[in-house]
Amino acid sequence: EFFKAHFNYMSSEMGTPYLTQRLCSVLMQHVKQCLPELIIRITEQKVIQQNILDSLGPRIEDESGALADLVMKFCREFRSNMEGRRSVQFAAAQKALSGGRHLFEVFESAICQELDKIALPEDIEDHIEHEIISAGGSKPALFTPNIVFDNLASRQLEHFTYPIKKSIKKCNETLTEIISLLSKKTFERFPVLKRETHQISLTLLLAKTQVVEKFIDSYIQCELCYINTNHRLFIKNRPQLEKSCLEKSEGSEVLTPEQISTNKIRALLDLYIHIIRNQLMDVVPKTVICYMVLQFCDDLHKDLMKTLFSSDRVEDLMKEDMLVEERREKAVRMLGALERADAITSLLE
Repeated sequence: EFFKAHFNYMSSEMGTPYLTQRLCSVLMQHVKQCLPELIIRITEQKVIQQNILDSLGPRIEDESGALADLVMKFCREFRSNMEGRRSVQFAAAQKALSGGRHLFEVFESAICQELDKIALPEDIEDHIEHEIISAGGSKPALFTPNIVFDNLASRQLEHFTYPIKKSIKKCNETLTEIISLLSKKTFERFPVLKRETHQISLTLLLAKTQVVEKFIDSYIQCELCYINTNHRLFIKNRPQLEKSCLEKSEGSEVLTPEQISTNKIRALLDLYIHIIRNQLMDVVPKTVICYMVLQFCDDLHKDLMKTLFSSDRVEDLMKEDMLVEERREKAVRMLGALERADAITSLLE
């Protein structure tokens, strides 16, 4: 009434009703100006929260079925990795490599390089002369007996044991790292299951490693038991070596028969050790692949299923990490709020 009596020309634009209407109009104009950007931000946040939910995975309903699926996935990932169809980021590697390729590099660096380091000792001539004298008994021998070569060759072959065991240990460490990386990736949501699977896998790997070590020990023992001077490569190269030693001895008038025999035996030892080294460079990788990779892959799924399902612990194994549950609940609440905000904005368009 006051505005009508004193300011009749503007009374329609005065008072609380008009102020309310005016403020709502200003607010709606501001909202409509900001609405496109607001819709974009809501959409982006919905995508982010949905990706978080997808990464965390749904809640587990069928625990036994989910456990079996995870075990199968882990076994397939390991086999694919060893076959070169998957890659993992090793700690010492600059880029991701398949487990098979990394194991091949171990063969090249650990096995081949370690075996290449093995050579006859610098004082081998003294050992040869001592063996020749010992073999002569109470009087000098007219001919160098075979036992001299056999004893010296056996002694040198024993030096292969340590580098081979060292290379097998390196292969074990490589496979252990692959298992750790894959178990962490596959069972990230389930800490108890990850720990149990990791332990079962390492126990199986240790058993396969012991099989490899036993096989190699037996192989080297066989080499020690029988020095095969009838080996095809030994027979093929022996005449050339003996001819070379004879030519060198004829060119020197000061060499004694013992020194000539020493040089000949040294050359033959070099040849024989070279043959056995090449055989081991072939046998050791094949043995590792056979037992520590292929048989391990074949037995892994069986051992995991047998051990994990043998006790009534499925519910305990499938418990998620508390942080995962909290992140999922938070993402669900956030996604619900965004859905409601999206519905409101659609009414304002």
